[in-house]
Amino acid sequence: MKKPNFILATFVTAFCLHAQAGLIANYATLATKDLDQMNELVNEKIQESEQLHDEKYVPLKEALQAVFSRPDGTDDMIDKVVGPLRTKLDELDQWENALTILVDEAVDALKHPKGVKPVIQNTYAVFLENFVAESKPYAKSNGFERKLLEKIRDAKIEMTREAKNERSLRGMKVGDSPSDLAKRVLEQNPVEKPAASKDEKKKKK
Repeated sequence: MKKPNFILATFVTAFCLHAQAGLIANYATLATKDLDQMNELVNEKIQESEQLHDEKYVPLKEALQAVFSRPDGTDDMIDKVVGPLRTKLDELDQWENALTILVDEAVDALKHPKGVKPVIQNTYAVFLENFVAESKPYAKSNGFERKLLEKIRDAKIEMTREAKNERSLRGMKVGDSPSDLAKRVLEQNPVEKPAASKDEKKKKK
C-alpha cells in the first residue's frame, strides 16, 4: 500500500526539481543587479550559445527568463537589456518558442506549488507579471502574445500564502495574481476587427 505513495512523492519531487532547473537566479537576487550586471549576464549567455552546435537557443532562453524574472520597477530594465537576446533568438527562429516554453514552465509551477519554495514561486510570478506588461501593446492582435495571455488568464493562478508572505517580508508589493493581470489586459485590449473592404461596404448599403 505504501508503494503508490512513494511513486507519487517521487513524481512530485521530480516535477519540482524540473520546474526550478532552468532558473539562473531568483527574483530577489536579480532585483539587486544593476544595468551593467544584467548586461554581463546577457552577454555571457550569448557567448555560451555561440559556442554550442546544437540547441543554441537554450542559454538564450535561460537569460531571457532571468531578464523577465527581475522586478522591473521603474527602471525599465527589460527594455534596456532584452534587445540582443531577441535578435539572437529571432535569428534562430526561437523567440516565440522560448517565451512559450518559459510561460508554460511558470504557469505549471504556480498551478502546482507544492514543494516549490516561496522565493521560486515569486520568481515565476514576477516573470509572468513582466510578460503580461510587455505583451500589452500586442494584446489587440491574434498573435502568440495574446494566446499566451489567454493561457495565463485561463490558468486562474492563485498565489500561496507562503509566497505572499515571502514577498511582503522583502518589502515588495503583493499585487494581483498573474491570471488577474492577464485578464485585465485582455479585457482592456479586445482584438481589433479588420477594416471592411469596399465590396463589403457596398453590400451593407
